[in-house]
Amino acid sequence: MHALPHKAITYIQCMSCEKRAGMIAVFANLALAMFKLIVGVLSGSKAVIGDSLYSFKDFLTSLVVFVGIKISGKPPDENHPYGHGKIEFVAIFLVSLLIIGGTFFLFIHSVKDVWMTIKGIDTNPPKFVAFWAAIISMVANFRLSEYLHCIGERMKSPALLASAKHNHSDAVSSAFVAVAVLLTTLGLHVVDPLVAVMETVDLIFLCFFMIKDALKSLLDSSLEGRIVKQIESNALIVPGVKRVASLNARKTGQQIWVEMVVKIDPKLTLEEGHKIGKQIELTLKKRIGNIGGVNVAIEPLVI
Repeated sequence: MHALPHKAITYIQCMSCEKRAGMIAVFANLALAMFKLIVGVLSGSKAVIGDSLYSFKDFLTSLVVFVGIKISGKPPDENHPYGHGKIEFVAIFLVSLLIIGGTFFLFIHSVKDVWMTIKGIDTNPPKFVAFWAAIISMVANFRLSEYLHCIGERMKSPALLASAKHNHSDAVSSAFVAVAVLLTTLGLHVVDPLVAVMETVDLIFLCFFMIKDALKSLLDSSLEGRIVKQIESNALIVPGVKRVASLNARKTGQQIWVEMVVKIDPKLTLEEGHKIGKQIELTLKKRIGNIGGVNVAIEPLVI
């Protein structure tokens, strides 16, 4: 039995880590969401309930990532020549709409509590256990964010990196919630529902940005200029390439698909031009890493 090449073993190990990271994110965020929801309801803290919505959002998005990794990891086929990566963006779009609906419900109730407190109508302050729930959430989200960011960087996975960013934001949110609960128990009863209002508004805006990014990817928007320049510069170092006449690159899930036209010496044969095109593809896949496919058209340079 032939041993797998070192690069193949490394890739398989990375894919295994990525899938494991996705599963850990799913269960960790679900546990945090349920923990904060239960404590928030029992303690009467709307800020903690709002914080649980952040974790619930992360649970849904990490579930999308976990399922998306399995689906988008399938190789291209006859019906899907650019792979299956867009399933992640479709799911994120739908999840964002769902979260907006649930968040708006809490927003209405929190605004009502703020109004009642300002009018002098007595409301029950949250119990102090909500403070410890917020501290536990802060630490757990920071640790989870570091873990997901590490795996996301290694795999060049936009979905895992986005999950890491969301968990980091949740950690900051939990820190504010802890302060809010502390101030509320000291007598400033308006702080807890006021922070809940701020959380819900932030969540709604965050979901709108997620929808915007998902639509951008679904509509095949061009990559940022920095990555396009990196692709072009790596193509130009291939021997025989005189100029990159045109370059289009787009992201499909975790992978980048490249189409380019390069100019070569008109004295070179068709076979030599084909070899240059193949070398460009190999160079891009080696130096950039998450290249899904490269389509190179070779043309003679006319001076």
